[in-house]
Amino acid sequence: MIDRPNFDEPFGLTTNPLRLVYMMGVVWLLARRGRTRLDVLEVGSWCGASGLALGEAIAQHMSGGTITCVDPWQSYTDLGGDPDNLHLMMNELLETRDIFDVFRANMKFLPASVALNVRRGDSKVILPTLAPESYDLIYIDGDHSYEAVRTDLANAAPLLRDGGILCGDDLEAQLHECDRARLENGTGLERLWDAETNSFLYPGVTRAVGEAFGPVSCWDGFWAMQKTGNGWGRIALDGMPGHIPSHLPAKSLMGLKAVLMKRGVF
Repeated sequence: MIDRPNFDEPFGLTTNPLRLVYMMGVVWLLARRGRTRLDVLEVGSWCGASGLALGEAIAQHMSGGTITCVDPWQSYTDLGGDPDNLHLMMNELLETRDIFDVFRANMKFLPASVALNVRRGDSKVILPTLAPESYDLIYIDGDHSYEAVRTDLANAAPLLRDGGILCGDDLEAQLHECDRARLENGTGLERLWDAETNSFLYPGVTRAVGEAFGPVSCWDGFWAMQKTGNGWGRIALDGMPGHIPSHLPAKSLMGLKAVLMKRGVF
């Protein structure tokens, strides 16, 4: 009998555990601001690491909720002009293994108070079919191309309730920190080395998020903005609990608590 989710390599290879801690902090913040239940929409689920983190946070801070996961779970039709090893490996797994089965098995470990809805397909097709103002938290981590991220952000915004939070992953550098011309030239790439920030970035995410919001709240690549009437505002996670998701494999925990303690989260 399987007694824990499977996030050993290669199934956990897309997960940065530090970002999951901040993701859980956003759920804590919404609880602090009066939410007692939470309806979450997740675009891009892979094997369920982020979904389980969100579910655990809901169980900790809320009376219950729902998580709707949108993902095609199919191999890439276009890997772009210069795919990196990570995305080549993900594509190979999607072609040779049923990642959707891994996801379903892992999501059986959601807390009983959190209901799961699965919509398998392309987000640009599925999101327009969802009811407006149905979600308190929307997490975007699907196709990282510029056009896909821009479309996901545009389609997600009307689905969010007032005071809800729109967030996402892989914002390694913000638009105002980058050379705009070089960023636009690299938009067709999944990942790009940026000499100004001395790091890799996802040009499609950086450009789409920056054009939609300008500077955003961001912690180690996890970004978030709160819907306020007809506008958007940044948030702070000061005082959030430094809870580490219980489903992370031991290998992922090495050094994570030390990093959080250094930042004063614990």
